[in-house]
Amino acid sequence: MPTRSGDTIYDQRGTPLTLGRLLKSGGAGSVFLLKERPQEVAKLYHSSKDAPVYERKLRAMLELQPELPAVEENGQRLVQIAWPVSLLRDRARQFIGFTMPILDVSATSDLEHVLQERQARAEGLPTGLGAKMTLAANLAAMLATLHRRQHYVVDLKPLNVRFYRDALYIAMLDCDGFSIQGKGERFPAGQVTPDYLAAEFQQRGVSAGAEEAQDRFALAVMVFQLLNSGLHPYAGRPKGAALPSDLPGRIAANLYPYGRKAHAQMLPSPVSGHEAFPAALREMFDRAFSTQARRRPSAQEWATLLLDYARRTAGHLVECSQDAAHQHFAGMPCAACARAGLLAGTARAAKAQSRRKAGSGGKRRQPARRPAGNAPAAHGATAAARVPAGQAGQAATASTLPGIGTRATMAVIGTLLLGWVMGWGMPAFRRYADLAVPSMSDGLPLGMHLVMLGVAILAFVLFVPVLILSRRP
Repeated sequence: MPTRSGDTIYDQRGTPLTLGRLLKSGGAGSVFLLKERPQEVAKLYHSSKDAPVYERKLRAMLELQPELPAVEENGQRLVQIAWPVSLLRDRARQFIGFTMPILDVSATSDLEHVLQERQARAEGLPTGLGAKMTLAANLAAMLATLHRRQHYVVDLKPLNVRFYRDALYIAMLDCDGFSIQGKGERFPAGQVTPDYLAAEFQQRGVSAGAEEAQDRFALAVMVFQLLNSGLHPYAGRPKGAALPSDLPGRIAANLYPYGRKAHAQMLPSPVSGHEAFPAALREMFDRAFSTQARRRPSAQEWATLLLDYARRTAGHLVECSQDAAHQHFAGMPCAACARAGLLAGTARAAKAQSRRKAGSGGKRRQPARRPAGNAPAAHGATAAARVPAGQAGQAATASTLPGIGTRATMAVIGTLLLGWVMGWGMPAFRRYADLAVPSMSDGLPLGMHLVMLGVAILAFVLFVPVLILSRRP
């Protein structure tokens, strides 16, 4: 099987083609340039195990192509969708893949990157409501075209959709992973993303024949995110701790908090701009996220509404009088200004709190403990309670140890006393020992000397270790 540059493959008419440079390799197959066809690429599947199914699916795609031709914009050819052009075979005429139009990935970005304003600005992507409305309208129009052929994306999410940065046209890749309608046969899609999966499919997956309902739900989620600064329609503030905290769980429980009627269990996010949407747009979202799947607007309904808002001549979007970079719906407040003001206020409050913590050393003062019986604490107790933690033990130890003067006096007196006792006591002991029959009066001085010697020794035993081992004051 051809797997590297320079290998020869054949299209469905038997025309030989030469594999060029490898562009990418994924889980299903590898994509190569074609030397003889610079506007096409070849996708070759890794394994021949599922080749018969892939071949039937590709034939169905060739027979029911959506009307999404390439667009000429400023002299450039913009491919909207990488739909199959021809089947490919090896020398033994076995099916190995297909060719599709080459799409200039370098001129496109993931739709995910335009949702968050900070990331969009960092990458030079549009941030205004007008550009995002155009992207939403173009996405809805593309899906409507696919749905007319009964083809469905199923795993529809911002990370799987690209757009041309300059022209704002949508660019779709990996179309062989869609749910495809063939003649008497449905080829299902194998992937889903829980954050974009409708409530009825969260537990059991997308059932056959329900693919369009899933596409309608995911499209509504993406439109909401595009028009509401990336906020997911099931993100919000729960009123009870028992509610799900994850998005799939909230979708399954139908916890949509941005409807025209307040939700009993969820509050909207404070940064949401949904209240600045016109009534017609809010009504569409209410239908899309209702508990009845049959009420969801079709892709064509979304395309009709959004294209009208995106058209400049219609005057539905106007420039903000406070910030020329903002647009808002005519007759409605500027949601971008409100959001910026809220975020700025939050940032100022955080800085003020940080300065207060820095001023207090970052430590919280512990309140004085009241004596038993709830009697007022004495002034001395209050003052003691204000000693910083970790220093109270040191202060107590220092107050019970002798000072330098006391230690020096003890050392001098002890040394003199011991020397005096030893120097006076030894002659008296010798005189007493020389007596033949010593009397009681002769032993009295010696007894006094022995007592004084014992006191001197006891003083050294008690105080010298303290002087040596205790801390300095």
